[in-house]
Amino acid sequence: MPALYFNDIFWGDFFGLLLALPLGLFLAFWLSAVKNRAAVVFGALIGALIPFVFILFWIGALFVPLQLKKADGGSVFFGSLLICSITALMGGMLTDLIIARFNSRDYSRQVVHE
Repeated sequence: MPALYFNDIFWGDFFGLLLALPLGLFLAFWLSAVKNRAAVVFGALIGALIPFVFILFWIGALFVPLQLKKADGGSVFFGSLLICSITALMGGMLTDLIIARFNSRDYSRQVVHE
């Protein structure tokens, strides 16, 4: 059974995600145009968690003690902060578009007849 390795790569990725979450979730909530903003925030959360796991598998530090050469916690931290905040915003926008597409009647302009 594989064991998890909590090294500097993991901690850099974790704290990058931790700092990216408030930024990404707030921007997704603020830029949302749909009525169900909780779904948009949930989409942004999923969008931030995907690159977190991807970075851990890509660097190779999740289940095996091997990692990329010249990769340290600082570079992983800043990369994770950037990538997780960007994909959180993208996940929120995608969820916003999907919800608005299914409920287009709520978000179209109403024509007022005189």
